[in-house]
Amino acid sequence: MPEILLTKTATGAMIPFDEDAGDRLRRYKAGAVMRCDIREMRSWPFFKKWWALAKFAFDQWSETEEMPLYKGQRVLPAFERFRKDLTILAGYCHPVADINGGVHLEADSIAWANMTEEVFEKLYSATIDVVLQKILADKGYTEAQLRSLVEQTMAFT
Repeated sequence: MPEILLTKTATGAMIPFDEDAGDRLRRYKAGAVMRCDIREMRSWPFFKKWWALAKFAFDQWSETEEMPLYKGQRVLPAFERFRKDLTILAGYCHPVADINGGVHLEADSIAWANMTEEVFEKLYSATIDVVLQKILADKGYTEAQLRSLVEQTMAFT
């Protein structure tokens, strides 16, 4: 079952947090019984800020980077892979072995239960550095400008 964000109302009812959660819950019939693992989230606005930073960086990267060919077809940019690469480049990863004996880096989970608020704040700062060095290096952005752009993006979401 996919993760669905809920919020508690003053009456004690748990309701969908946003439109996406509402759409997911509408798939189930009224009266259906579901098992839930309830975990209180760390700072939701700060998480959204990191997500906005990752999306901004992805848009900049995917618009300017020429995608490689694989077996004659152009490879499309994928946000999920990109955000994992950002996390790895920010230093939040662990090595894993593959079936061929190779070693690869796997991004650490940014799930609420797997990363404390303190660690997440460090990830955010390290992600800023990665974006400035790897994606915006030739565009002359400063850290302050990038943080301001993320704040502006947050105002529209």
